[in-house]
Amino acid sequence: MPLCAADTPGEPLGPMTFSNISEGKCTLSWSEPENDGCSEITHYLIEKRETAKISWALVSDECTECTFNASKLIKTNEYQFRVSAVNKFGMGRALESTPVIAQMQYTAPEAPGTPDATEVTGESITLSWMAPTSDGGNPIQSYIVEKREKKTVKFYKVITKKPIVECAHKVPNVTEDMEYEFRVMAVNDAGVGAPSNVSLPIKAAEPKDIPCAPSVVCVSDSTNTSISLEWSRPADDGGIEIMGYIIEMAKGEEEEWTRVNEELVAETNYTATSLQTGGEYRFRVAAVNHIGRGEEREIPEPAHAVDRQTPPMVDIDASFRQTHIVKPGASVNLGVNFRGKPVPTATWVKEEGELGVKSEVTSSDGFSSLSIENCSRNDTGKYTMTLENASGSKAVTFTVKVMDTPGPPQAVAFKEISRGTVTLVWEPPLNDGGARIHHYVVERREASRRTWTQSGGNCKQHILRIQDLLEGVPYFFRVSAENQHGMGEAFEITNPIIATAEPASPKRMDILDTTDSTVVLGWLKPEHDGGSRIQGYIIEAKAKDGDKWMVVGNTTNLTYTVEKLNKGDEYNFRVKAKNESGCSTPRETLVAALVKEPHIEPAADLSEIPNQLITCNSGKTFTIDVPISGRPVPKVTWKLEEMRLRNSDRVSIQTTKDRTTISTKEAMRGDGGKYFLTLENVTGTRTFTIEVNVMGRPNPPTGTVEITSITSESCVVNWEVPEDDGGTPITNYIVEKRESGSTAWQLINSSVKRTTLDVGHLTKYMQYSFRVSAENQFGVSKHIESETIVAEHPFMCNVTANTMTLKWEEPYHDGGSKVTGYWIEKKERNNILWVRENKIPCFECYSKMEGLVEGLEYQFRVYAMNSGGLSKASEASKGAVAQNPVDTPGVCEGSLEVSRITEESCSLTWKPPLEDGGDDVSHFLVAP
Repeated sequence: MPLCAADTPGEPLGPMTFSNISEGKCTLSWSEPENDGCSEITHYLIEKRETAKISWALVSDECTECTFNASKLIKTNEYQFRVSAVNKFGMGRALESTPVIAQMQYTAPEAPGTPDATEVTGESITLSWMAPTSDGGNPIQSYIVEKREKKTVKFYKVITKKPIVECAHKVPNVTEDMEYEFRVMAVNDAGVGAPSNVSLPIKAAEPKDIPCAPSVVCVSDSTNTSISLEWSRPADDGGIEIMGYIIEMAKGEEEEWTRVNEELVAETNYTATSLQTGGEYRFRVAAVNHIGRGEEREIPEPAHAVDRQTPPMVDIDASFRQTHIVKPGASVNLGVNFRGKPVPTATWVKEEGELGVKSEVTSSDGFSSLSIENCSRNDTGKYTMTLENASGSKAVTFTVKVMDTPGPPQAVAFKEISRGTVTLVWEPPLNDGGARIHHYVVERREASRRTWTQSGGNCKQHILRIQDLLEGVPYFFRVSAENQHGMGEAFEITNPIIATAEPASPKRMDILDTTDSTVVLGWLKPEHDGGSRIQGYIIEAKAKDGDKWMVVGNTTNLTYTVEKLNKGDEYNFRVKAKNESGCSTPRETLVAALVKEPHIEPAADLSEIPNQLITCNSGKTFTIDVPISGRPVPKVTWKLEEMRLRNSDRVSIQTTKDRTTISTKEAMRGDGGKYFLTLENVTGTRTFTIEVNVMGRPNPPTGTVEITSITSESCVVNWEVPEDDGGTPITNYIVEKRESGSTAWQLINSSVKRTTLDVGHLTKYMQYSFRVSAENQFGVSKHIESETIVAEHPFMCNVTANTMTLKWEEPYHDGGSKVTGYWIEKKERNNILWVRENKIPCFECYSKMEGLVEGLEYQFRVYAMNSGGLSKASEASKGAVAQNPVDTPGVCEGSLEVSRITEESCSLTWKPPLEDGGDDVSHFLVAP
């Protein structure tokens, strides 16, 4: 039996650790002692002291866990803690901690990157910046943006409703044409960090550019010799008022475009005349502002110079009214002016009825009218005039209300019949005479009399219980509605009713279905139950040529299946209702039922799927649920385009005799397309189509990012639209840049609408890469990246000891006349005199300079020339030294020879490489 010596507990296991250290508190943690002194540890005693003092102070003697939150510490003081375990025998040895300083364990963040403008308008400036390289050991909570006007000293904080948590912010409420400077500071729990460098001055102004293409260009009319165009103003005028439009024309399949208008067209319409009859023409329109000519928009399809057919159109003026209210006996005139090519034919019809004999229709080439004389209640309703020609149709509906007595009530029926009592119900009249119905009048008469007697006074409801009827006497009933114009036409029940105790016959017995051995029957409830609840129905049958009826079943439902019948035989059926007083007279089927399985062509009901189109977001689940029918039950097959579908991890197909369902989980873009449902039985095969559109993020832009018009400060970034827009229109493109030597991408603009962007504020001679991604309502695509470019213009390539090749871009604006050539000047670096290099103009955007002196450094600049003269000189190119290109040397010849080997050294011998890379080998690198 093991023995245990009772004693105080041992020292808690260390080391003691600290967490959550701040300026006034910290958290201590330790482990239980290995030896508890053969007695349960009741608590721990915690003490502290400042390291500058000798004495210990009690912190707590009630701690029961191996962790403790120490508070009320003095900021920046250094403390030491010790912990002792206590059991019933006393306190054990203490565990001492290492010193800890009561202060934050992190600092304020470093300065963010210099803010840069990504989008500028006359009312706002959108900034972006890089996050600080160090957050001070604590996550950055927000940013503070400050601004000042150029040439002022004091910065002011930009007020925001919510903290700025992204590395971008839109600064509103700026003054147009004013220049601003910005700086940014990061904030964490330690406070506000150092400010960033001040941005370059940014002018709040609308961006100036050439206008984009007109939104829509279409053909509005045509004749044998002319075509008329209409277009919408561009969505973006480039920030400058549009001066006018240029219209160009190309005949048939010709590629050459010819300008049609000599002067700019100020309006958004134009008619091209003197065209060849029947000729095919293409047109395009471009807007022009002070910057230059914008992009063109072409008509969707070629137009022909023929007399144009236009669908009917209605001309509406101030006198046009669609609702007409008239009194009884008055006249009403409905008229419409219209147009169209050829002249439309006008047809008048009345909904729920035909035009009366009092109606007269009058029509001419551009006008049609309907006149109704001596209006009455029956003339109330909706009248529709339909215009039709070879190009289409157009309908206009008028409403006529005649203020008259109401029409007859509808659906008059008996809700309940018993001895001496009937309950009558009805619906309001279809025509209330143009006024509210006050009440209803119910009258009755015995079938043997002609006099009508009112029952129950004026009834304001749609139900009336009539008592004191003579049992066994047949009665006729009629109901009339009354409004402010008087009592209207009555609805009279055609068959007399006897107030008796037996139920009436069931209404309408039908054969619902048949098989090779059964017949399914159905019927409607009797008009009345005779004053007591109907207990059930008795079904009887007889052979078609037989005389004897036999009971084949009883039921409380309104349907019944008669079984065990002989295939191919014909039967008659009848049904009787039963209550406490007895059975009703029977109701018989109209025709005999043939016991045989019917052959019905398969069908699918797609009415629950609007336009046979289902839309689903990527990653979600979509279900196609289709009711089906057919006898025998059809075989069901599902296909997506040409691929047959079967059950899988994501696709579930369930089919019953009257419904088929296909459900796809975690939908992808590839799950979209045309789904074909094929139903097949002995009568034939039918296929139905449902289209599914799965929407998600777009594909990246197509191809590569092309960089053009490169200068030392700017360039133009170009790309193509994505092949797949994700099922929804592309809302914008996101363009970013990255400087050489950096791994971080900087946002340039996140709301680009076109597939090109002018990028400014580049650093001269800096290397840049650009990337572009597309965005729709479901997210951002992957990006495509450009090749690295150098921000310089013009620039050198293929430098040798005596030649240099210079490249440049065409001018951004040609001054309204085609560029006819370029002149190049050169100078040595330390010379101030520029000398023309070429004797005749250069017609390409590159040139090879020869006869250079090896070792000298040269700079070049370029002039463009058109019919108006020379442009200003371009910026000077970066200096380049005329020398043969130097490459790394080749591999040393032969093998490496080792000699004079000792315990501490050896000698190596090798031969120099045959290729020195165009320069003398300066030294060799030897590595073990």
